[in-house]
Amino acid sequence: MLFCLSLTNYGLMYWANIFLARHLAIDAFADFSVAISIVTLLSTLATLGLEKYALRLVSLYIERENWPRLRGFWLFSLRAIVLFSILLLGMLSLGLETFLVLRNADFHIAIVIYSGFLPVIALCLFLVEIITVYGMQILAFALYRFFLPAVFLLLITGLHNFQLELTAVSAVLCFGSAWCLTLMLMLIAVRAASPGEISQVEANSTGRRWWLINSLPLLISSLMMTVLTSAGIIILEILHPSQAVVGTYAVAMKTSALISLIGTSTNRYYLPMLVVLLERRDQRGAKALLRKRMYLIAGFIAIFLSITGIWGQEILNLFGSNFSQGYQALCIGAAGAAFSTLFSDSPYYLQFMGRNRLVVSLMSFAAISMIGLSYTLGPHYGATGVAIAYAVPTMLLFISLKWLANRHMRKLFSIDAPPTSQGIE
Repeated sequence: MLFCLSLTNYGLMYWANIFLARHLAIDAFADFSVAISIVTLLSTLATLGLEKYALRLVSLYIERENWPRLRGFWLFSLRAIVLFSILLLGMLSLGLETFLVLRNADFHIAIVIYSGFLPVIALCLFLVEIITVYGMQILAFALYRFFLPAVFLLLITGLHNFQLELTAVSAVLCFGSAWCLTLMLMLIAVRAASPGEISQVEANSTGRRWWLINSLPLLISSLMMTVLTSAGIIILEILHPSQAVVGTYAVAMKTSALISLIGTSTNRYYLPMLVVLLERRDQRGAKALLRKRMYLIAGFIAIFLSITGIWGQEILNLFGSNFSQGYQALCIGAAGAAFSTLFSDSPYYLQFMGRNRLVVSLMSFAAISMIGLSYTLGPHYGATGVAIAYAVPTMLLFISLKWLANRHMRKLFSIDAPPTSQGIE
C-alpha cells in the first residue's frame, strides 16, 4: 500500500510537471523549478531534524509508555518548527534581494511567494512522521502522497480550464494552497491517531536542549542529502543563462526521483520497527527486517532502471521536444538514485546507534564534492555534467554507509551490551 501510494504520488506530480512544462514558457517553468528546489532546501532546515528524530524518540516513548515526555516533545517540536520557519523566511527575503541586486538579475517573485508557505510545509513534513509512528502509515501517506499532489493538479488544471493565466506565480500559489489544505487534514489525523493517554498528562519538556542537540545530526544529514538532490537546479540557474538547461535537468531529476520515493516510503514503515527491535536486542528480527526490505527494493530498482534505459527518451518527450536532450542526465541520475534508495536505511541506523559524527562527515563531504563537481562540469557539459556530479558522490556515499552499518551491526550483536538510549532522557 505504501508503495502504491508512492507510485500514485509520482504519477500525479509527474502529470502536474508535464502540464506545467507544456503550458508555461520555458523561463517560467525554470522559475517554478528553482522556487521548489530552494524551498525544499529551506524546509529541510526548518524542521530542525525533529521529524527524523521523531521516528526514534516517539517510538521509544510509546514503547516505554512515557506519555509526559511524549507530550512535551510534541508541543516543543511544533513551536520550534514554526518559529524557525519564520526566521528562515525573513533571512531568505533579505538574502535573495541582496543577491539579485548584486548580480543585477531579475526578481524571481515566485521564489518569495512560495517561501511564504514554508511554516506550513515544515509542519506537514513533521506531522507525516508523527502520524506514521502512531501506527497509521497508510493515512499519513494518503495525505502526503495522494491528497497533496491531487489537490495541486486539480488547482493548476482548474486555472487552465477557467482560462485564467497560468504563470510561475500562480503555479506556486496553487502548490502552497494544496499544502495548507493538507496541513488541516494532518492536524485532524494526528488528533485522531494519538494515544489517548497523551491528553490526560501534563507535558514534561525538560531537557529540550538535548532534543535539539540529538536532532541536529539528523538535520545536517538530511540537509546534505537535499543538497545532493536539489542543489543542481540552483547551480545551473547560476551558471547558465539558458533556462532550457535548467528545465532539462529539473525534468531529468524529477523522473529519476521515482525510485527515491520508494526508499522514503519503506523507511517510514521499517525504521520505527527497527528501532524497537534494536532496543530489545532482537538480532534475528532486525536482520530479517533489513533483509526483507533489501529484497523488496532491489526488485523495484531493477524494474525502474530497465524502464528508464529502454523508454527514457519517450518519457522525456512527454514534457515537450525541448526536454528530449536530457536522456543522458536521466540515466546517470537514475543510477545515483538507485544506490541511495537501496541503502537509504544505513545512515538512519548509524545515527540511531550514536554514530552521528561519522554519518554527518561522510554526507557533508559528498555534498561538498557534488557542489565542486557541478561547478567544474556544469559550465562545459550542462545538465549531463551536473547529473554526473550528483551520481558519483551519491553512489560512493551510500556504498560506504552500507558497509559501515553492516560492520557496526555485526559488532553490536557479537557483544552483550546494554540497550542504547543516548539522548532519550
